[in-house]
Amino acid sequence: MKLINLTLINFRNIEKEDIHFNKNINILYGGNGQGKTSILEAIYFLGITKSFRVGDEKAVVKTGQNYFDVSGKFEKQNSQTFSIRVYFSGTEGKHVFYNKEKIKTFSSIIGTVPIVLLSLEDLDLTYGSPSARRKFIDILISQIDPKYLQSLKQFKKVVLSRNKVLSLISENKEDLASLRPWDKQFAEYGSYLHYERKLILKELSSYVSKYYQNISGTTDEVEIRYQSSVANEDDADLEEIKKRMYQRLEETRQRDLAYGSTSTGPHREDLLFFKNKQPLKIFGSQGENKTFLIGLKFAEALLIEKHLNEKPLLLLDDIFSELDQFRIKQVLETIQSDQRQTFITTTEADKFGQDKEEIDFFRISNGKILNET
Repeated sequence: MKLINLTLINFRNIEKEDIHFNKNINILYGGNGQGKTSILEAIYFLGITKSFRVGDEKAVVKTGQNYFDVSGKFEKQNSQTFSIRVYFSGTEGKHVFYNKEKIKTFSSIIGTVPIVLLSLEDLDLTYGSPSARRKFIDILISQIDPKYLQSLKQFKKVVLSRNKVLSLISENKEDLASLRPWDKQFAEYGSYLHYERKLILKELSSYVSKYYQNISGTTDEVEIRYQSSVANEDDADLEEIKKRMYQRLEETRQRDLAYGSTSTGPHREDLLFFKNKQPLKIFGSQGENKTFLIGLKFAEALLIEKHLNEKPLLLLDDIFSELDQFRIKQVLETIQSDQRQTFITTTEADKFGQDKEEIDFFRISNGKILNET
């Protein structure tokens, strides 16, 4: 997958820009607050239909304007081209278009432009709460498996409904029997989420060490483990997981009734990262954590490529500050060898040399973009 052209109108501090991309490595550089990350955010919108920075589209509209308009022309590995456009206004809401045809369900387009993002906020993957790690794996699998995305949406609705029923039972407004249909749906959708997460994480973990060792220049072994209260065995099939998940709901019912919320299931599970069998967030330095995250994102890109037969776009937002020159060199060599189109933001373009044959440099200043050819 390659982004050939990107057009932005009233997006953040960018009034109107039309950017052409010709190379695999694109360095977007300039001072803070100039609009570098906004370009990555616009690309992310075209792939995921939402921002990775804010939950409210109104915050993305340029000050003094009522709408933003982002569009991109893409080329697949088979040379087929297509366009995606995302339009938002305060009065009309959000609209998504594929080849100029309006998309009714935004989620149906996810995976059309596969995207892998690494930003400073992703440090939460190792240091932050389990919710950040669940979000990471959910976005990854949703791009390669439409059934997973639909199951995830349904599961979230079931959890809300089940929690509401738990509260009503505690208030003597419902009886215990009213939980049964929700428990059944919970186990149905939740078992699929659990099963697919386990499968994907096993595959992802097999790729991470190779990238980590290549970038760090060490022989350290890193791995990912899935932490769950349901069927942690690798050989548990879907039906077994469903059965155990239903049993766990029964075992935790009194606690759930006491707190009015569902205390077990995929919405409570976690991913654990290890280096040489030790928890990375405890024993890893900040540089080692960042190296792991970069390796994780390269592994994610490889996994997506294998499942979709399409190379995802790689967005790296100002993540090189903790890396020495050796690791930066290793990252760039990995990008070149993997041949994935990559967009890198930085305040220090000189860190990346001036290889005009392999790299395009774009200087960003006050929402204006200049391609320095």
